[in-house]
Amino acid sequence: MSIQRKLWVIFFSFPLFLLSIEGILRFFNPPALRYYRDVKLLHAYHPEYGVTLAPNQKRYVRHYADLWQGQFTTNSLGMRSTVEPDPEKPKLLCLGDSLVMGFGVSDNETFCSLLDGVKIGGDTLQSLNIGVDAYGSLGSLKRLLDMSHKITNIKEVLFFISPNDYTMPEELRAQGILPDDENDALHENDQEYKKNFKLQFELTRVSYLLQALKLAYEQTKVKYAQTKYLIQTDVSEFSNSPYNYLANTFFLSIKPKHCENAPENFICPQKIENLNVVCLDSPIDPNSLPKLTKTTTNAYDKMIELANRKNFRLRPVILPMQIEEVYCRNIGKYNKLGSYAIQAKLYWEKKGIKPIELLPHTASMCGRTFEKQGKTFKAGIQDYYIPGDGHLTELGNLWAAESIILEISKENQ
Repeated sequence: MSIQRKLWVIFFSFPLFLLSIEGILRFFNPPALRYYRDVKLLHAYHPEYGVTLAPNQKRYVRHYADLWQGQFTTNSLGMRSTVEPDPEKPKLLCLGDSLVMGFGVSDNETFCSLLDGVKIGGDTLQSLNIGVDAYGSLGSLKRLLDMSHKITNIKEVLFFISPNDYTMPEELRAQGILPDDENDALHENDQEYKKNFKLQFELTRVSYLLQALKLAYEQTKVKYAQTKYLIQTDVSEFSNSPYNYLANTFFLSIKPKHCENAPENFICPQKIENLNVVCLDSPIDPNSLPKLTKTTTNAYDKMIELANRKNFRLRPVILPMQIEEVYCRNIGKYNKLGSYAIQAKLYWEKKGIKPIELLPHTASMCGRTFEKQGKTFKAGIQDYYIPGDGHLTELGNLWAAESIILEISKENQ
């Protein structure tokens, strides 16, 4: 066979090969790909803020590593909800990222769903969840602008501030991971990026193969960055103190048992497995922290302007996402990961708005009894967060709802 003929055979065979791979992936639908496809199909492209929740979706999502599973439903406006906004009822909106949207639990288990029917100022409010995963301050502003034109009778908006909005631990930043607000600022006026993003979003929504290739590419980038960072860290630690490096690397302490496995020897807060938590004896000095980015403050200011124009009350809520911060708080100390809360609080209070802080309520986490697989356990702080994931469990969402209601009830008294 001539070289030219071989090239023609390859040229015509390649599309068939790709179609065969697409068919195989669709037929076997491996768990990891199934999870990402289910999550992908819950979303739709939005020209203003990139990605939103698709309307009228109903999917049972199961994490590929079995970290969580649950029913995920969206209404006609693309909000996570099994109900539609009632025009006759005053509304409470929950605004934020995936923590608010409720990755980790079913529809009726999200803390926003549990807030439905809360009473504020004599009104019984319908609670609606307008959170969308991966939104920073700018994304939340655009989401609120959009939904404020579609939902009537808004009385209260709870805006949940995430540390991912404008801060990032140095070890993650060293791996090329940026806070959401920084990432949004980079692409806000980049029309070429937006055009390419829309193209890849729609193509990966249609094709199993393209989504698998995109996931593989992203995971490769992450692994490369992580490996590079770990090698640099190891070299630095070994250079500075060879003895300590070898001792810490090759002589590991025995891991403690989880609270739920040993209720008779219950200790809370228990040292967190696989995390080297460093607690501070003194609170963080606010003057030592950098100011919020312009992207963040502009988004906050425009939210305040919108609230005044639309005549609803905007209340920032600081809900601790990081278990390290909760652990240190429960032993009477502090954690540097709580810096984002101090930065946000300072800015909002300068604007005359007092945030709702839920960190003090984490004291109620320890010792609470809960049911699991027909058995009763005492809860440690680990039981409120999905391991290695950071989202709230069913128990965590219940705690968040109860804590928010307690804060609101102080004002109703």
